[in-house]
Amino acid sequence: MSNYLKTFYSKEKRPYNDYPLKLASHIAENFLNNDHKSLLDIGCGRGDQLKAFAEKGFEVSGCDYDEASKEFCLPHEVQILDIENDKINKNENSIDVVFSKSVIEHLNDPEKLLKEALRVLRPKGRAVIMCPSWIHMGWGPFYQDHTHVTPFTLPSLRDIMIKTGYVNVKVYHFRQLPFIWKYPYSEIIFRLIAKLPIPYSPMHEVSYNPKLNKIVRFSKEVMLLATGDKNE
Repeated sequence: MSNYLKTFYSKEKRPYNDYPLKLASHIAENFLNNDHKSLLDIGCGRGDQLKAFAEKGFEVSGCDYDEASKEFCLPHEVQILDIENDKINKNENSIDVVFSKSVIEHLNDPEKLLKEALRVLRPKGRAVIMCPSWIHMGWGPFYQDHTHVTPFTLPSLRDIMIKTGYVNVKVYHFRQLPFIWKYPYSEIIFRLIAKLPIPYSPMHEVSYNPKLNKIVRFSKEVMLLATGDKNE
């Protein structure tokens, strides 16, 4: 995974924008509560979400495969580790929230990450796990990243979280369009767009109007968002 961030998350391919802050705000307001103070971002990458959650007032730290993450995430603490095999340098029952976006699909054995996340969570702590929805992306976009190895559907993500010990597990199909979060009834429009044979550029190789491409892309390419709690 060395050079992963510089290859897939360069400023040229993925310019910085306000989406991470919008996502952090949406998650904090809809899936977390006032008792959730500390947050560990597993697979924090270049720190977009880590810094966004810090801006929302969370005490943040992260971990990642790629050594470059340490530099990207300054001034926040980042542990470099083999996420699939190493232990996170946090004590048991020490973190309120574990957040992980677009990580478990890269792992041959995602159970190990989920069990380690559960270990560091405090009782009543919450995990928020996001990954691509295979039903919506299995026809092609999933393999735009050659390091994707484990696809998930809504039932399979729910089942693996229950199997690894989480309670109150809920999994949602999640479109990465903030307009929908603000106006939920508008999702019907984007579902219709998703069914139309409109061409678009996946990933970040945009060949026409970027705003239109984004609308079409994220109407068709749907994520999964799962929450699960650690038992008391």
